[in-house]
Amino acid sequence: MRFGIILDGGSPLGRPRQQVLEDILAKARAAYRCGFQSIWVGPGYLNQGWHSSVLLGRVAAEVPGMELGIVGILPLYHPVELAEQLATLDVISGGRLVLGAAIGWRDFHFRAFEVPLGERLSRFLEVLQIMKTLWTQEQVAYTGKYFHLDDVPGAGQPLQRPYPKILIAANLDPGVRRAARIADGWLISSRATLPTIARQLALYRKALPEGQGGYAAAWREMYVARDRDHAIGIIRPHVEWLYRDRAALGHNRALPEADRIDVSFDQVLEGRFIIGSPEECATEVRKYRRLGVEELILRCQWPGMAVAEALKAIELFGREVMPRLRA
Repeated sequence: MRFGIILDGGSPLGRPRQQVLEDILAKARAAYRCGFQSIWVGPGYLNQGWHSSVLLGRVAAEVPGMELGIVGILPLYHPVELAEQLATLDVISGGRLVLGAAIGWRDFHFRAFEVPLGERLSRFLEVLQIMKTLWTQEQVAYTGKYFHLDDVPGAGQPLQRPYPKILIAANLDPGVRRAARIADGWLISSRATLPTIARQLALYRKALPEGQGGYAAAWREMYVARDRDHAIGIIRPHVEWLYRDRAALGHNRALPEADRIDVSFDQVLEGRFIIGSPEECATEVRKYRRLGVEELILRCQWPGMAVAEALKAIELFGREVMPRLRA
């Protein structure tokens, strides 16, 4: 089982942006020091987020040898620009970049980029196909529904050949099957519950081309402390705010009915959170390992939460949880 840390996700309201950047770098350094294998950032456009590829370029200097994961909302990009960004990051990271290719769901992202929501899937597929072509051909001629490349040079080559590892982030069954067919793996949403993951892993494996093993990584919520009550006391106000906000933004539309997030706090935790004492957290992690999930990418900071609390969880997970899983 591999472990990663999600760097973005929350800080106290009104905290200066420069200090928030220092907090992000502190989490990256802690993950590196504690033996995590990957560092991830989400799509940060608007709402006080961060430009993910620029941020990862800065973070890479702090975590030599770690895998760098980036979630990109493909329908918002021109494929030439994104292909060059990702190839550059792959070289910066020593060939350790992973793309989490997402279709997106927040209305304000699509309004801001003037991309109709109804074009999400077709744009996603076209951008992905063009990027693969740009990375593998010296000259590219492509005529699609949205983009036209008239005999242009290919993109800068990434170190990974033929191109960086690609996981498709998917909540619904058609996206899970798509991940099996056209990507290197499936990136499971932090909103997915354990029963949904078990059901969709069967779909994913059935859809894999013959002879391919696939790869399943899951974004998960994690907080480890001396006991479960203490952990819940620290995270509850921040988690409740986040899930109310995401429900208000319409995230339920992009989720299976069984994974709705407009539910009670206890229901939000159930099957989504790795939380409690080190032994309780190790017990939860083993459930994913039994299902065949190969990597857990963990968020341990939510909006309004001080970075010191997140650092405690990263360090305690590395010191007390990970060794239990190697035993």
